[in-house]
Amino acid sequence: MSETTAREGVRLTEREYEHLRRSAETHREELLVRLCGEVGLRAAEITRIRPGDVASQGGEGSTRYFLTVREGDGQREAYVPSRVAQDFWQYVRSNGIETGEPVIDVTPRRVQMLVGEVGERAAERTGRPTLSAVTPSTLRRFFARRLLVEHGVDPRVVTAIGGWEGVDGLLPDTDAPSRDEIAAAFEQVTDADDAGETSRLRGVVATLDGVGEALSTAASREDIEEAVCRALVETDSYAAAWVMEEERRRDRVVARAHAGTDPERFDGASDTGLVRQALQTGRVLVAPDRPRPTATERGLLAAIPLVHGETTYGALVVRAADRSAFDDPERTLLSDLGRRVGLTITATERRQLLFGDTVVTLTFQYDDGVLVDLSSSLSCTLELEGVVAADAHSLLCFVAVTGASAEHVLEWIADTEGLGDARLIRNYDEGGLLELVIEGGSPTLPLAERGGSISAIHVEDGRARLVAEVAPNVDVRALVESLQRRFASVELRSKQEVTPTEQTPTGFRESMEQRLTEKQASVLRAAYHAGYFEWPRGSTAEELAESMDVSSPTLHNHLRRAQQKLLSSLFDENEAEDPSL
Repeated sequence: MSETTAREGVRLTEREYEHLRRSAETHREELLVRLCGEVGLRAAEITRIRPGDVASQGGEGSTRYFLTVREGDGQREAYVPSRVAQDFWQYVRSNGIETGEPVIDVTPRRVQMLVGEVGERAAERTGRPTLSAVTPSTLRRFFARRLLVEHGVDPRVVTAIGGWEGVDGLLPDTDAPSRDEIAAAFEQVTDADDAGETSRLRGVVATLDGVGEALSTAASREDIEEAVCRALVETDSYAAAWVMEEERRRDRVVARAHAGTDPERFDGASDTGLVRQALQTGRVLVAPDRPRPTATERGLLAAIPLVHGETTYGALVVRAADRSAFDDPERTLLSDLGRRVGLTITATERRQLLFGDTVVTLTFQYDDGVLVDLSSSLSCTLELEGVVAADAHSLLCFVAVTGASAEHVLEWIADTEGLGDARLIRNYDEGGLLELVIEGGSPTLPLAERGGSISAIHVEDGRARLVAEVAPNVDVRALVESLQRRFASVELRSKQEVTPTEQTPTGFRESMEQRLTEKQASVLRAAYHAGYFEWPRGSTAEELAESMDVSSPTLHNHLRRAQQKLLSSLFDENEAEDPSL
């Protein structure tokens, strides 16, 4: 890298920016990239966004979106392109974020780290090492240059929405532009982008917008799959759509949902290699359609994995009659759709577990994974005391260890892939209570990603027993097969449907979970297991905030609101709940 480049930072091209977007592995990561690169926000500004900060203007077909950005004692308005706004609102809905809560509930430093991780991933995948140096500031410069140089947007607009005093400090202060001037400038950019798109790609974008609306109203996995297929064939972009799933036990691929032509296309078909390969590689794959002998319609097929984190829910297959279909931009859009559908399925199954009248308790046994390796290596016993979702790809677990010193366990964890940060909460004579982050190598992650709630884990003598709760509509057979593809020793030992009642401790917990937001419940649970409420405290608020990757004020806010709701239900059940909590 030259001295000039090192001083000015990475200068992204449009193609490199798209590589970054594709390298985001979670909805949160992609939203962060887009808020920096398409809205022009700083890392600290992103952490202050609340759902209520985004406002719309205009009517159907001409809606504009603006974001109020707080800057010290003042504020400014940023313009949010419609596609970014749709992405934003889907993230808010999927995560159950309330009007006054932070949308990206992490520290500014963590935002920088997440963007950096996306950049490193993009550098590895593309062979362009400079991408590993991408920061939020890099994306903001890309945002400004794209508007100023490539699209000739009024510099007053660029400086106003980006919070700059001037472009490179060379422009004098001018009057702030109006909303109409800002919107007109961005509509010119949109028109210029659209002029470079084919009519087909514009049709695909419109089709996927319709899919997004269908996803927002679906209430179950089956509803989601059927709604996606219907929405895809309502326009001329695609002639047919199927949601396919691999049945490992019967060594076949079956259709779960369909819309459009040739509903029996895959019934008994042996040419399902495209679907299987897409599921194995996790990539959008395209091939000529080879229909059944009795079918006459031909075209191209694209298979899109439906994924969330490390969990795959099958593949969406779409048929296009246009032989020019499925170029790189269209594949990018379809890959994004696959992640959106996977995320929506996970969020829906979690809601059903939380608010359903019944739950299904599953008991598994297995003899591989990082916790089993830890127990075998140090001849110790592990018992799960509590678990909290840390982020999209990790779990914060509180584990009691007996039979080995905490010091030896922490040393072993430090050198082990799949286990992240760990710290000692309490020390015992032969063991202790540890807080550790599971990042991979354990069935707990895919279970949590499928909406399951981990109730218990006991690991001893090279064998683990895990108990989890899932919603009653979860396909248990498919879940077990998914686990066995990655952990061959996993066995389902029992399955039991349970109906909690209000008179039981489980029923009380179910009732409280319905009153608390997901973040309030997570923070309260983590604080309890980390010894925050004990005297002397097992963990400080700062340690707890760092473990949960949130700021200390945010943690205190969630704790206060959660405690208020808990105490209100205990002392005065007739008291109306404060809507601000």
